[in-house]
Amino acid sequence: MLFLSALAIGMITGLQNVTTEVPTTDSDVESTTDMGLPEPTRPSVVNDFVNVTIQERPSMWDLYLNHCPKWRPINHVFFQAANVFFLLSFLAPHTPSGLIWLRVALILGCAFSGLWAWSIECYLDAVVWNSVFIAINFVYFSVQFYLLRPIKFHKDIEAVYIALFKPLRVSRRQFRRVLMCMRNVRHLKCHELYAHEKVTKVDSLSLVLSGKLVVSQNQRALHIVFPHHFLDSPEWFGVSTDEFFQVSIMAMEESRVLVWHRDKLKLSIMSDAFLQAVFDHILGRDVVHKLMQVSETMSVSNGHLPNCYEEGEDKPMLVVKKAGDGPGITALLNRQLQATDPNAWRLGRIDETDHETPV
Repeated sequence: MLFLSALAIGMITGLQNVTTEVPTTDSDVESTTDMGLPEPTRPSVVNDFVNVTIQERPSMWDLYLNHCPKWRPINHVFFQAANVFFLLSFLAPHTPSGLIWLRVALILGCAFSGLWAWSIECYLDAVVWNSVFIAINFVYFSVQFYLLRPIKFHKDIEAVYIALFKPLRVSRRQFRRVLMCMRNVRHLKCHELYAHEKVTKVDSLSLVLSGKLVVSQNQRALHIVFPHHFLDSPEWFGVSTDEFFQVSIMAMEESRVLVWHRDKLKLSIMSDAFLQAVFDHILGRDVVHKLMQVSETMSVSNGHLPNCYEEGEDKPMLVVKKAGDGPGITALLNRQLQATDPNAWRLGRIDETDHETPV
């Protein structure tokens, strides 16, 4: 629209410049006396004819094609450099780095345009306008450059991001937003309880960073939680913070657990549908993995966790209650351990006897 408006204004201006030339005759020219005073003109004879020459009206195309019979010299190098940078800004790709490219090219283009207006043409208004453009683009450049700065995490957190969130295309900035809801990183000693059955409230979301923890119910081991798995993923769905754990969770070795504020995390991702879908996917997959382990464990259903072990005594983790029921839960947990780490902690062998045999 601006281009069409400028074109129409140019056409109107060009048409207004078309003039009608009417040459004068000798009778119309005032004569002067010897004293230098003007002498009144006499009316021309009626029979005399006035010769009027009307210039032929040019066409529209002649106004635009022939209005510059002689071009002015090429502008200064500052003017050329400004337009080169403007051209480069038009070629910037639509990417985060392309926005940096765009802003830098615009800043340089406006800078050279201002220099040209200041030192060559002496146009104060052009200098002021280009200075305003430089300031605006510098602000946008600073913001974009700040957003593109590299975001680094601790090596354990970095491993979690690469293993769980990066494959789902979660950006580092989004993951940092999730980490802002973190409560702490809890260190657990061997045999230390993380959660006690029907005593500890479900007010957090916990992810194992290192070590291994065993989940049990009524002193019966259900499954083992390995690094990069959640301790309380089943409680994420439909369990309020006023309820209690229905299982006990104990460290099998020195472990580190990343703990989030459960309600704070839910409120933080509530406004981001993408992060909600990511957490539902990761935690849902974790729940399915745990259900498969529990289903396999319950099909054996011949192991229990003795009370003396919860008190921290150095005694066997599991015992076999009956003989003749197959390898039992000990071998099952061994397979779970070896599936993640071939050199994992071993539970021992089972003696196939008719008596209760410690593992």
